[in-house]
Amino acid sequence: MGALASFTCGAHGAKGGMGLELSAAYPGDVSIGYLDGENTLNLLPLFGDAQGSEAERYVEGAEGTTGKMRVLQDIKREYLWATDRISGPGVTFEIFTPTFSIPNPETATPTELAFASCPVVHASVTFKNTTDAPIRGIFALGIDHRWSSLGDRTNETIVGAMSQDQVGFATDTEGASCWMDFDPISAMNRKHSTPEFLLGPTAGLEIEVLPGEEKTIEITLGFFKAGSATYNRSMSYYYTQHFTNLSQVLEYGIASREDFMELVQFRDKELAAANLNDEQKFLIAHATRSYYGSTQWLWDGTKSVWVVNEGEYLMMNTFDLTVDMLFFEMRFNPWTVRNELEQFVDRYSFYDKVFDPKDPDTLYPGGISFTHDMGVMNHWSPAGRSSYEVGGLDRACFSHMTCEQLTNWVLCAGVYLAYTNDEDFLRRYRQTLIECFRSLQNRDNPDPAKRDGIMSFESSRTEGGGEITTYDSLDHSLGQSRRNIYLGGKMWASYVILEDLFQQSGLDDLSSEAQAAAKLAADTLTAGYDDTLGFIPAVLEEGNESAIIPAIEALAYPHVIGLTAATDSDGPYGEYIKTLKKHFKHVIDTRMCLYEDGGWKLSSSADNSWMSKIGLCQFVAREVLGFEFGEDQLKADTAHARWEREGSKLSACSDQFHSGIAKGSLYYPRIVTNILWLDEQK
Repeated sequence: MGALASFTCGAHGAKGGMGLELSAAYPGDVSIGYLDGENTLNLLPLFGDAQGSEAERYVEGAEGTTGKMRVLQDIKREYLWATDRISGPGVTFEIFTPTFSIPNPETATPTELAFASCPVVHASVTFKNTTDAPIRGIFALGIDHRWSSLGDRTNETIVGAMSQDQVGFATDTEGASCWMDFDPISAMNRKHSTPEFLLGPTAGLEIEVLPGEEKTIEITLGFFKAGSATYNRSMSYYYTQHFTNLSQVLEYGIASREDFMELVQFRDKELAAANLNDEQKFLIAHATRSYYGSTQWLWDGTKSVWVVNEGEYLMMNTFDLTVDMLFFEMRFNPWTVRNELEQFVDRYSFYDKVFDPKDPDTLYPGGISFTHDMGVMNHWSPAGRSSYEVGGLDRACFSHMTCEQLTNWVLCAGVYLAYTNDEDFLRRYRQTLIECFRSLQNRDNPDPAKRDGIMSFESSRTEGGGEITTYDSLDHSLGQSRRNIYLGGKMWASYVILEDLFQQSGLDDLSSEAQAAAKLAADTLTAGYDDTLGFIPAVLEEGNESAIIPAIEALAYPHVIGLTAATDSDGPYGEYIKTLKKHFKHVIDTRMCLYEDGGWKLSSSADNSWMSKIGLCQFVAREVLGFEFGEDQLKADTAHARWEREGSKLSACSDQFHSGIAKGSLYYPRIVTNILWLDEQK
């Protein structure tokens, strides 16, 4: 957690391994199995196609090419919230990913912070010898550089290997030894007498298992990056405040293994007890790993800085992800939400003007908003700019998301304040909330008499173009911001939350004004319902006839903070809620927004669905709007899980799918919206 480090494997016949700051699985070989009495190496299928031994580069007919190898069959896998168990005949490999609440760095003790920040992953390999001859169990990793021995850098009971002092593994299991060689076959059939042959790119652990015995090697995998981790604004990883090198990380990880394992068992039991089907549990477990694998807990010299990287794109704190991952972070680490919101205000806010697209040369007062992200690949963007957004584009990828990011700050702040009752935060950012309100109104229309509650004016940052939403690679049904009912819903939710926050602050006039703005938005969206179509068109202009599921998405925000009157059919926005129910029922019942396999299709006019948004909208449909899907629920969950397991099998947890095949947003954190499923009333 917070190390932007990962150990990825599992796809049969594919590369994998451990690495830092990756945008995909590490392209190495994971060799786990045993050498049997017939001198055959039996391995789990966790490595790519063999291209011959590295030794062949040095010696023709190298010894490593003469060994025998068998890929084990009948593999079983158990994928729990914190345990990933892969079993084959005679060998079981387990990876443990304990996720737990990271304590607030401003109030926690050094002991708590060292434990939470320690960059390790725990694993074990159990070998069961049912033969009448000894076997040699192995765990090995192949990399594209070289290994060195732990040697005397740790205490004498620990053996293992490290590479460039950045990644390594170790064990204190009695009887285990470490080796290095060209590959596992070379190591198991070596003619020389030096186990740690430093020329080889593969390092491993081995242990002898006698007939009838069962032995387990307990393994700690560690990561470490010293010095500056980011550019333009130099920051280091937070764990360097507690550990000085990789050897120390590995020693601490081994010494603390029992404490980590208690958390693993707790997390596994928690999800197992949830009233969810197995496919939903898989999706939550998969998403959690991908979220934490994308996180960076940094230190700027005076305080902690939290960053979530955008999966394969490695953009830093992408705001339209932050607002979706909000629910997960509030459940486990509320301080990270405050940290992100403060970063956006302090460095990644700006003031713009707005224009009517019919008259792009005339500018009107706009207001505050926030950037799409804070940088990319450890490079911080200049203040007030993102790595993604550029001017001069009209509703196309890489255009500005100014209005959506404005709603995102309000929604995140509202949820954070409701969960924490952080009076200091509300006091310090009350003026920011007021400015956000005025800015939202101006993006509706600078003239109060012409406002209808949803966005009509574009940001001057587009330089005469048009804004987009987080659905940047979609067609106009969800990609265009102006008059979009998805973004209109987020504006409505922002006004509802602002009404409540202003009331709490004793700003009664502003509270009434925010309520009126919410009513305008709700009435406009309700009036957009087309009886002929049976739904609200995605964009309320130019004869649009696309149907979208995310029309309902924004209901999640007032609901989770307890403003349930706003989402009630008999509440102040009752007609809007009733209309959304009709809209959603139609697009599902007619299968306009379903794939053939039962998976959810976010837009009727585009073959492009985001798993994170599906998880969020499922929560809204069931928990807020009261829909029950019967057998179709399991059918949809089965489809979505299959998209991840098969459609994204080489890219880990992915977000963006075309007909069940991952096409973008690979190795992604955003899918943790599905944590909301644990909060549903059953």
